[in-house]
Amino acid sequence: MKLVFLFIIAFFSLLASCTRPDFCYTESKQWAHRVNDTASAREKSKMFDGLELDAIYSEHQDKIFVGHNIEDTANNLQIDEWFMHIDNPSQKCFWIDMKNLDKHNAKAISEKISCIMDKHNMKDNVFVESPDVNALKTIKKHGLRVILWTENPVWNNIDTATWIEHTRTKINELCPDAISNEAKMYELLTENFPEQNIHLWQTPTILNEENIEITRKLCRTKPVKVVLVDYNEPIDY
Repeated sequence: MKLVFLFIIAFFSLLASCTRPDFCYTESKQWAHRVNDTASAREKSKMFDGLELDAIYSEHQDKIFVGHNIEDTANNLQIDEWFMHIDNPSQKCFWIDMKNLDKHNAKAISEKISCIMDKHNMKDNVFVESPDVNALKTIKKHGLRVILWTENPVWNNIDTATWIEHTRTKINELCPDAISNEAKMYELLTENFPEQNIHLWQTPTILNEENIEITRKLCRTKPVKVVLVDYNEPIDY
């Protein structure tokens, strides 16, 4: 009887950790991709409802810098300065790809992002992305939305069935607000995880008719909530 009682408690604790109000997504699914400088931040925040940026945490300096690679920290653009170039950040959405998030720095990163959100009166409009489930758990405990970055099985020569099983295990453990992958994976994601909010990257970069149709197709797929684009402005779909 005691074991049954403990099982019930564990079940409802897990259920509570996974039942979070769904994110109120923007009307346009197209968010600006890799907005890693202040000029782009100013311009693209006028055109897009959501922006994605890359970020790197420096443990030595205890600061978060905007950049895709560690070498980019030489530009000395800190994330709090980046946000100062956004008009009305509380009215926008942000996808922060934390390149070096891990269980050791997750608490410090969470606290710094939370401070920025408080400063700009942002409540529930920031996602933090990483493949590290344990680190994302810490981010989630601090009240931030999390995106589970999922790999393409081809990268590590994993068969599809194994990849699906591993991805499902991570999703069940973390209960992320969204999962992400490159756009070419959208069919595999939507077929196997249609209940998840799906964010896509590496979408077409050149604005031509063929790529516009690809973008439209991605945006019209129901589980897909965000499509990162490199266009100067969103397209109609």
